[in-house]
Amino acid sequence: MTNDDRSFQTGDAEVGSSEKPPGARRRDSIPPNVKAIVWGRSAGRCTFCNKPLIGDLISGKANLNTAYIAHIVSDAPGGPRGDPVLSTILAKDPSNLMLLCDTHHRLIDGRATWHEYPAELLRKMKAEHESRIESVTSILRDASCHVIRYAAGIGNNESPVNVDAIKSALLPGFYPAHDGMIDLDIPDLGIPDHEPNYWPLHQKSLRDKFLQRVRGRLERGEINRLAVFGLAPMPLLVELGRLISDISEAHVRQLLREPKGWAWETAAPALSLEFQEPTTNGKNVVLKLGVSAPIDDDRVTTVLGGDVCVWSLSAAGAHNDIIRTSEDLTLWRQQVRRALEMITSRHPNADYIHVFPAIPVSAAIELGRVWMPKAHLPMRIYDHNRALGGSRPTLDIAHGA
Repeated sequence: MTNDDRSFQTGDAEVGSSEKPPGARRRDSIPPNVKAIVWGRSAGRCTFCNKPLIGDLISGKANLNTAYIAHIVSDAPGGPRGDPVLSTILAKDPSNLMLLCDTHHRLIDGRATWHEYPAELLRKMKAEHESRIESVTSILRDASCHVIRYAAGIGNNESPVNVDAIKSALLPGFYPAHDGMIDLDIPDLGIPDHEPNYWPLHQKSLRDKFLQRVRGRLERGEINRLAVFGLAPMPLLVELGRLISDISEAHVRQLLREPKGWAWETAAPALSLEFQEPTTNGKNVVLKLGVSAPIDDDRVTTVLGGDVCVWSLSAAGAHNDIIRTSEDLTLWRQQVRRALEMITSRHPNADYIHVFPAIPVSAAIELGRVWMPKAHLPMRIYDHNRALGGSRPTLDIAHGA
């Protein structure tokens, strides 16, 4: 039935008024308050496909009502899922009515298809849809956030940090503010990452965009909370974290590979980190971060020689999908901050901490966030580049940068 009751009921199917067959009866009108309840609980969206039912892009009619209010148990005993007793009792009961688009209204009440949609199935779909609507619309007003999307070297393709995936991952805890999508994506600059100017160009581009689109708004109090979604080489993600800093409220997300998505898992094996102090002294202070994969000392000594003092923070069973919960990322923040503090305390006169990272994207951003310019030594971030045959320095995280 359409929401303004222009349909008629024969024995088992609905037809429009222009197709009214002999003997068909006009349906009793659904009371306005019942319609309002059905519309409100469904948020103006199809219970099947979640399509919004107000407005039509093709005709350009922004206020066109394309919704149907359909019965689960038909209001006629001979109709789809009709019942000699319940049809009359439930005819105007909101619990028996679903908001549908034209396609799915025809599907559940069509002569050839209605039997594929028993009442029990439709009630379950209605309950799931309305429960989701309730969860989304019950978010508090102060749960809004501004979203930073950052991907580097994406060419002419759409950002891999998909907006719809972001929105889905944020719910039900947060939602994007009305003007809350901040795009820091850096297009492919046509320079391979083994070229010397790759890193300074990307670093400058990121800094410039952050200054233009984020920093001023943070300082003016226009942004209260950030959600950060980044896919880029680790050194650039560390720089992004440094720019955001630990002063701002920021919720950093991790793209999980299995199952694919940005939403945190609610239950997973806890991350286990092992911190190792150096066994020898050397001129060059090194921090190995083996969370996504182990890092051999050879990777360090090939670049810096044997005059090194190697600290290590690694994960038991390191693999590239290891950070899966917000608690994992909190543990990482705590442990890497502790590592930076201990290294700075032990080597106050060192020029740099030479950082060799094999870490997830969220851990790279948080490494930059926890680094404090006045409390920690500068960091020189290395990248393992096969084209160059090993690790090479990329960019510095330093005081006054």
